Amino acid sequence: MKKIALAVLLASGLMAAENADYFGISFGNAELGVDLSVPGLSASTEVDDKHISFTLGHYYEDTARVWAGYSYVDTDSDVDDADAFSIGYDFILPLAENRLSLYADPVIGYTRYEEPGIDISGFHYGAQAGVIVRLIDNIEIEAGYRYLMETGSDTVNVSGIDVDIDADDLKMWYVGANLRF
Repeated sequence: MKKIALAVLLASGLMAAENADYFGISFGNAELGVDLSVPGLSASTEVDDKHISFTLGHYYEDTARVWAGYSYVDTDSDVDDADAFSIGYDFILPLAENRLSLYADPVIGYTRYEEPGIDISGFHYGAQAGVIVRLIDNIEIEAGYRYLMETGSDTVNVSGIDVDIDADDLKMWYVGANLRF
């Protein structure tokens, strides 16, 4: 009987901790770096647009969280698809009585970028860092920066010359709100 009472006491203590699921929405800027090369010549360029991201995740107390997110990039050109799916595990440093926290984490996922005749979709990996400000118990504001290395590439033929197109990196600034539940 003592073992059962001890197990119930431990379980109730774990459930009382700050474990919580959350949903987040953020807005920001996304820059996709692209390298172009033909035999004997190379150049770099960036595609710069705004994005909206949706995130679902789970907090483990106030020191870590795991998340999965979808980012849609709103392009002004004739791009067919520009979006990314990522997962990450944040290491959180609570400050100021858990009302202000810093975080950093590794990120992996897949970026899809397709234009007519070009597909430089591929896997990505990198890191992000930011700050979380908890307004009330279940609402917080978040801002951060994500840097991802891209693996997508394609070769297109332009007037008989093969042009290699390689996605280099994806840089995202964002600010948004999270709802804990």
